[in-house]
Amino acid sequence: MGHICENPFGVLRSSYLFMTFIFFIVLFSQQSFAETTNTYLQWECATGNDGKWICSQQSVLGNEYPRPNKIETFSVVEEEIENETATQVKKASNLDWIDEEDLAEEQLASRASGCCGAYIEPERNYPDSNLEPEDAPLRVASESTELIQDNVAYLKGDVNITQGYRQARSDTATVDQINRTVDLEGDIELREPGILLRGDAAYMNMDSLDVEINNATYLLHESGVRGTAQNLQRPGGDIFYIDDGGYTTCEPGNNAWRLVTSKLEVNPGTGIATGKHVRLEVKDIPVLYVPWVRFAIDDRRTSGLLFPSWENSKDNGLDFSQPIYLNLAPNYDATFTPRYIEERGEMAELEVRHLSKISETIFSGAFLSSDDGGGDDINSITKKKIQEGEDRWVADLRHSGFIRGWSSNLNYTRASDEDYFQDLGTTTLEVISKSYLKQKGTATKRIKNWDFLIEGSGYQTLIKDGLNQYKLLPRIQADGDFTIGNFEFSMNNQFSDYDHNEKSKVTGRRLKLDYSASWDSSWEWGYFRPTLKIKHRTYDLDDPVYAGGDDSPSVTVPLGIIDTGIYLDRATTWLKGYTHTFEPRLYVVIASDEDQSDLPIFDTGEMTFDYDMLFRDEQFSGGDRISDTKQVSIGITTALIDDEDGIERISASLGQIHYFDDRNVSLGTSVTKEMKRDDSPYAAEFQMRLGDNWRAIADAQYDSDDSELDRGSFGLRYRGQGNRLLNLSYRFNNKDPLIINGKKYDNDIEQSDFSVAYPITRSWDFVARHNYDVTNTRILESFIGVQYESCCVRVSLLGRKFIDRDDLESLPMDKLEEDNGIFLSFQIKGIAGFGSKMDRIVQDGISGYEIPDN
Repeated sequence: MGHICENPFGVLRSSYLFMTFIFFIVLFSQQSFAETTNTYLQWECATGNDGKWICSQQSVLGNEYPRPNKIETFSVVEEEIENETATQVKKASNLDWIDEEDLAEEQLASRASGCCGAYIEPERNYPDSNLEPEDAPLRVASESTELIQDNVAYLKGDVNITQGYRQARSDTATVDQINRTVDLEGDIELREPGILLRGDAAYMNMDSLDVEINNATYLLHESGVRGTAQNLQRPGGDIFYIDDGGYTTCEPGNNAWRLVTSKLEVNPGTGIATGKHVRLEVKDIPVLYVPWVRFAIDDRRTSGLLFPSWENSKDNGLDFSQPIYLNLAPNYDATFTPRYIEERGEMAELEVRHLSKISETIFSGAFLSSDDGGGDDINSITKKKIQEGEDRWVADLRHSGFIRGWSSNLNYTRASDEDYFQDLGTTTLEVISKSYLKQKGTATKRIKNWDFLIEGSGYQTLIKDGLNQYKLLPRIQADGDFTIGNFEFSMNNQFSDYDHNEKSKVTGRRLKLDYSASWDSSWEWGYFRPTLKIKHRTYDLDDPVYAGGDDSPSVTVPLGIIDTGIYLDRATTWLKGYTHTFEPRLYVVIASDEDQSDLPIFDTGEMTFDYDMLFRDEQFSGGDRISDTKQVSIGITTALIDDEDGIERISASLGQIHYFDDRNVSLGTSVTKEMKRDDSPYAAEFQMRLGDNWRAIADAQYDSDDSELDRGSFGLRYRGQGNRLLNLSYRFNNKDPLIINGKKYDNDIEQSDFSVAYPITRSWDFVARHNYDVTNTRILESFIGVQYESCCVRVSLLGRKFIDRDDLESLPMDKLEEDNGIFLSFQIKGIAGFGSKMDRIVQDGISGYEIPDN
């Protein structure tokens, strides 16, 4: 997360004023102005034993030390100079800015988001430019040279000084060998990699390393930071002192905003800067003043204010939060967030992070004392709003570690009530609202062919009528995989202990063993893979599933599998440059039918039927049921492959299961019509890639018995460069109606979802989403927004309508109500902004959307 005044004033490094490296003058030259000859006179000077200059003049063919090239592609306009400083450097200076139409392709790709150009450093094409300054000789060139005294040299006319990657240029320079000082005057330019300094006059002491520049302009190429200083000093150390300074990330010619300080102290050694009498100016109009500020000048962490967040909604009214970042130590920090919610009261959020060599831990929490109730209706009996007077809170602990080959993970979240996230959400905490809050810890290790797992888990239900989950304390698992030639062996062993808050629920322990042996043979034209499996379950229950039943039930199911297929392909005659493939697949499963009615259901559900289900031997997830199916699945996949790049442009699959016998194993106690079917519904999948940007996917399940589609979906997606996105999807699922309190409710799912993000111009972006529930004729979520972005600012405005559950029930669905809100995001790049929550709304709502870099 960004800090207020983060990236401020750029990274003013100790190497800024590189002229402190001047210890003695080795060469200075006088170059002929004659255009018709390459011969010129060059002075070669050294210091005598008495400290005086000893110089000789030589004729040299060609320019031995060519002047570093300038870039002449941009000129700062007069208004820019007048706004920055009255006595600024020449108006023709371009600060290395190049407009986007003149940038090379690789430069365009690395250009900062929203910028109409970039700062590009000129090439260093002079001798020793690739060396460190301490490893290179000092070189000086000028148009004329005058020895004022034996120990003082005066250089005039296009003075150029280099030492390794350090460069200096000025109109004149005076070098005092005895006092060890250098004075530069007139259109001064000082360079190091990533840094450019300009000024009218500069003073350097080569012994004390003191440096002072008047009427300075500074630029940091990588961060795009530029600014001014009436006076810039470095008294011998790492700390820079700037008087009457300015700072902005806007491109040259555009001062949409800037910071102005009377005093600025920058310490590159610590990465910290402090400013006095700081004001923020927008279009040269002061809008904010602070007497003192402290901020980071690089990516090192420092305490300070983060981006505030602001929103307004029907239920909560004004919701404002201001995160405060605390850099407590190099390996741990904290973020404290006071939050004001107009219709609910004041609350606080806290996040603490700790990092060590073997672990990473994050704790998050939030607390609201005595909720005012928000926009909820007043209950006619209690005369209060639903949550009025209640303390609301959430706690979240996340840990990951690695020690002695063991990997550990902990994810524990708990909230005060079911509606916490619906009412309050989170502003800075990494906690996501879900139907169930996970409370899980694991430890894993791999030793040769074995994977070991120790796990404990539980859940908090956030749906009032939702089923509470079992607690798992603990689960111990050891899985081994071995290969001998074409034979593959698998041994999966798992012990689980299940508990539940409700006394009426069956609890106990389960041992799950799954062993298999396969013979895997494959050829260019196909494959053949027979498998033998044995699955065993045994339980130690605290109480039997049924009165008088077995409290130690067990079951063993052997099964055999044959999985085989062939690969056929040919060059297409009707579409040149493509290969047509045809891949039939046969999958046979024969499993023993064993009575499993005495087995409890701890963690088991029925998997959704789709094309992939044709080639699985198990229809249940979890471990409390073992399928008794006797079936053969037949599937066919055909595709068109582009010969040029090998990409599968079109793919279609169709298949069905044929059952040899009825199924007797289910999650319930009654026999359903699905268990009596001779054939499954047809399952189909389709995918298409059009060029590099378009992709279409679809799937469907057709029930031939009822002559209708049971389930289906379609999706179309476009993804271009940047955030050029279009997503269109539709899905439906025909389900049996729900009976609640004797009333029947439509349980079908039919939804459409459309979202788009597209740049209108280089600076303006458009985003929108419309997610509609056809079954209940309502909007699930809809928003529309615009965003303006330049080099220095990003402003976004978004209107949103969404479902708000305020009745404490998940069903019936038609009771869910709509809420709406307006979200504003404003960011001054390199300093601060607010409204970062809006970015998350857009990112969650538009698949593939990426939040722009600051």
